[in-house]
Parts: sequence; structure tokens; C-alpha cells
Amino acid sequence: MSPEGRYTMKITNQRRSDMLKRSVIFTLIMAMLITLVPTTNVSAASVAYMTEDPNADLYPFPLDMKFLSNYLYGSEENTKGNVATYYAKEVPKEWLPREMPESLKTSFWGKAVVHSTKAKVYFYPGTPSINYHKKRMEEINKTAYSYLGAHPDGNANLAFYCAETTEFKVVAYDEEWVAIWSNGAIDVGRGLTSTCGGLGTEQYASWKPGVYFIPRKDVYITDARNQQVDIPTVTASGTATCNIYVKTTPASDNYVKAGLIESNQLFQVTKTTPINGHYQIYYKQGLYYVNAKYVNLKLSTEKKPTMQYNAVVTGSDPVNITSETNASSNVEGIVKKDAKLQVVRKNYGNGYSQVWFNSKKCYIPTKNLSEFKTYATLSAIKKLGKAKGTLVIDSPWAALGSMAYSSEALKILKKYKMDENAAYKKMAAVNGVYLMSEGDSATVYGISKYTYTTKDFPDVKETTKIYKILFNGKVCYVTDQGHIPFTYYSGNKYSKKVTSKTKKLWIYDTAASLESYNINNDDYYKLDDIAQMMSKTNKSFNVKYDKANNAIIIDSMSPYKGKSAPMKKGNGKKYKTTMPATSIVWDGEVTGIPCYKINGNYYVTAYDIAELTDSRFEDINNGWHIITTRPHKIDAYG
Repeated sequence: MSPEGRYTMKITNQRRSDMLKRSVIFTLIMAMLITLVPTTNVSAASVAYMTEDPNADLYPFPLDMKFLSNYLYGSEENTKGNVATYYAKEVPKEWLPREMPESLKTSFWGKAVVHSTKAKVYFYPGTPSINYHKKRMEEINKTAYSYLGAHPDGNANLAFYCAETTEFKVVAYDEEWVAIWSNGAIDVGRGLTSTCGGLGTEQYASWKPGVYFIPRKDVYITDARNQQVDIPTVTASGTATCNIYVKTTPASDNYVKAGLIESNQLFQVTKTTPINGHYQIYYKQGLYYVNAKYVNLKLSTEKKPTMQYNAVVTGSDPVNITSETNASSNVEGIVKKDAKLQVVRKNYGNGYSQVWFNSKKCYIPTKNLSEFKTYATLSAIKKLGKAKGTLVIDSPWAALGSMAYSSEALKILKKYKMDENAAYKKMAAVNGVYLMSEGDSATVYGISKYTYTTKDFPDVKETTKIYKILFNGKVCYVTDQGHIPFTYYSGNKYSKKVTSKTKKLWIYDTAASLESYNINNDDYYKLDDIAQMMSKTNKSFNVKYDKANNAIIIDSMSPYKGKSAPMKKGNGKKYKTTMPATSIVWDGEVTGIPCYKINGNYYVTAYDIAELTDSRFEDINNGWHIITTRPHKIDAYG
């Protein structure tokens, strides 16, 4: 029996029967499966409930080689797809890159994203009965792009290499292999130039359109069963306390990876009651699962106490977060090195600090925390007093940027007689140095003079001004030593003229042409316009203006309660803009995102909102795009 025949025997009669049963369900969502991108005009019942059982079938779309053999390398059926690319020289029709043929689209069950560096894709799952690579080389040499490169011994089954983050359409998969569709490609350099596989892989740079196979260990799979056509209601979010895998089912040991969430990355939780120890989450427009013990859960209904610090977990071993100040108490979760936590009270007692975890007070040994930074609450900012002015990195020396220092770093700098070079290592060791770049600005709350002498000139007194500022949500200090890269504007003197323009903004799948202003090479939109558009997504937030405290209070995962005012286009006129000392408070913490006030309205960048909501931000369709269904960080690495 041939290898093809042996592989087909793996498909049992029971499995075939199960496939027939499922076909009725999947027919209902076929329109969604074709693109796996829902639209506002599409609505269908989710079939994600099929994945909630920890024992749910991990491989619902197995490799049926009797069927897939119709689409292997060089099959006639592959020439029936739409041509994706034409070449300058004429080539046979079977060598033209093509999209998936109609006859195969009903077997499009999801997507595979490569997470391995220089992954290998094969002609056949296992050992083929023919030398596909030799056949490929013989056929390409009969075209106008005959191979001219070196001819080292080739792997008979190796089709091509692909880079990390490459995405393919999945037509079947099992424990070992994923069957994918590839449009094909021709190396027009004819083997004389290095390909995406790197030097020495040129002979694998041409292949025909068809079904190929990649090891399942090298890809993440987003399964059709997990897809959620309508955006679900989200009442909680989670933060990963280490790198955690996204799973297609809530299986503990044997599972299929759908992606990776990096440590400290935010995501939406759709079910806060664990299923087999897993939270159900909204990920890539579908319902998936993550191990609950590595998640710091935030409920939209939480009553958050005043925080003292932000801190970072240290140590090489995992650390338990407990319900009481002893190791034998209930374990609420597990954190690993570099996980970020909010500290309610440092040195609470018994060697523990109190932290805010899973929307309640929990405990961690203080020895496992480092990099304590003061938590910037609105009340703490108010204690700074009335703002005195604005500091802007805009002098002729602005390109050099400016160093801002924490209070601890400033003490070190003074100890070293204001010698930045000599003090830098120790200041960096306490994470007390922040770089301000050209165009950055900060609100100034105090100005003082400091007199000192240097080691080289002990009899000469030097004087520097020290500006106490709020920068990126941190209280820090800037000096006017050396080439001064900034300008200090007292009171409300800082202003500039900006032009009202029209810039398109996409949020999820809705676009609007909005009034925007380009300031320091960034496009600023009205905060309420962004909030109004975000209100229709899974990452809505509410905005309240606290005039008494000169603050903008923003609550994530909350319905937008502002007025649905008409969103206007720019009118081309110039307006005066100022940088107000208004604090933007996101979920109780003052953020440092730039904000400008124009005609009584507040403007921020779409990028900053995307980062705060952990949404992908891209420049497409002649405008900016906030993709709320994708994480802000790259989500294909693993």
C-alpha cells in the first residue's frame, strides 16, 4: 500500500460519521468562514459552544488524503482558482500563482500563523512516494524562469520556507500536520539571488499553487468552531502574568494552540467563571481559552482602593499570589518574572505586600517585588498644587532630547555633583531616568534653584534650575544644565496655531472622516469622537469631565454615556491650541498621553487610545485604523 493509502486509513468510519454531522452546523456559518472577518451586515449564531467541553474534539477537520490528493502539487484542480499574480515572461498556467479554487473553499476551516523562525513547508505529510522536489526542478527548468543557481542535494519533500508571522488558510489538520493552501510563487531571480529562506535555499523558491503541509508545532491555528460572528458583551479583562498560550478548547494538557499572549498583555474575558480552570476570552474575533491561574482578572464592577505603587515581579521561579499573608492560604494566581502588579500597601506584614489581583486584595512576598514606582492617582497629582506652566522640548537643541529623573535618581545626581555621566549607571539601576524627545511636553508644578560645586572647581559655585514636572504620568525632574533642549512657558503662554484637517479613522470595520490636527507629526482626534466610535466595539469606554479637579475620567469596559454629537470634518481653518494641565485618569491611574485643547474640546492621538485598550493600530485605507479585535502587540510570535 502506498503512503497515501496508509494515511487515508487513519480516518475511521466514526470520524467520517462525525464529519457528516458537523457539516450541517458549519453550513450555517460558511459565509463567515470564507473570510473569517465578520461584517456589520452579517449575523449568525456562534458555534463556539462546541469548544467549551474540555474533552471537545481537538481535530474536527482531519487530513483526508483521498480528498486532498486532488489539490497536491501540479493537480489540474489548482489551475481553476483566480490568478493572483502575472509575470513579465509567459509561463504555463499551472505555474501562475492562484487563489484557492471554489471546489476547495468549502473546506476552509481557519487560519494558521507561523510562529517559528524559517519554518519549512512540505509537499506531503510524511514520506512521499515520489521525489516532489526533483519534479519541481525539472518543470521550472522548462519555463522562461529556468533555474540557474547552484544544485545542492535537495530534500525530496521540502516545498518552501516561510517566515515568522506568515499566515495561511487551513483546509485540514491533525496531531502532526496542518494542510494549508498556498498561492504559489516563482523565483524570477532564477536561483541567483537569496530568497526569504536565506542564502542556500534558492532552489526551494518556486512552487505551484496547491495544498501543502506544515508541522502543527510551527503554527497557531484559529479554528472555525471558535469564531464569534457578533462581538460579545465583555464585562471583564485579564492581564497575562507570564507568556500564556491561547487554546481552541479548555484542555489542560493536550491542546491546540491558537496564539500566544505575552506577559502583561491585556485581553477581554467573556466568561469569568473558569471552565476546567480556563477563562473564555475574545481573541481574533473568536472565543478561545487561557489558563486562569496565569491571569490577573479585572471586573468592570470592581471597587478599586487607592494604590501606593506599581511594581514588577522579580526572581526566576514562579510566585504564588495568596489570599492571606501566609504560603498555606488559598492560591489566587501565579506570577512570573517581569509581571507587573499594582501594590495597595508595601510591607503589609509578615513579609508580604498587599496587591490588587483578580479585582480584590491579595498578597505576595515583598522580596519578590522590585522597581516600586509611585502610583499616580488623581489625588496625588492634586497635591502637587496649581500648575505653573508648560515645558516643551522645542529649542534649537531639541534634537538632543532631555533627561528627566525620578526623585531617587535626582538625589543620586546631586550626590555626584550634577555630573550626569558619572551618576548615570546608578540612576539607571533604580530605573530613574526617562528620555524626553523632541516635541514632548510636560506640565510644570515647581521650579527651584540648586547650588553646588564640582570636584574640578571646588571654589566655584554653580547654579541650576530644577523643574518639577508631570511626564508620562510620573512626577520627575529636569535640569537646565548644558545645552538646554526645552523652553519653559509660564502660565498659559504656550500655544500654537494648527490647521483643522479631515482625516479618516477606522475603528473595527467602521470608518469616519473626522476633524483632526497634525501636531508634532501626530494626528490628533477629538476624544469624544474616538469614544463614540469605540462604543460599538468590544472595547468601549466612558469619558467624564471633572471640572472641579481639572480631570478627564475614563473607565474602560464601560458603555459610552456621552452625547452622540455629529462627528464633523475639518474646515481648513487655523485655530489656537493649548496644552492644558488636565489630568487624564484611565481606570484610576493618571496617564501621560499628550492632550491638546482646541475650541473647548480635548484632542488625543488614536495611537494612544489603541495602546490603552490593547488594540492593533495600523495605517491603511488612507487613514488610521484601530483594530479592537487584535492585540496591540504582535500576536504571532511564540
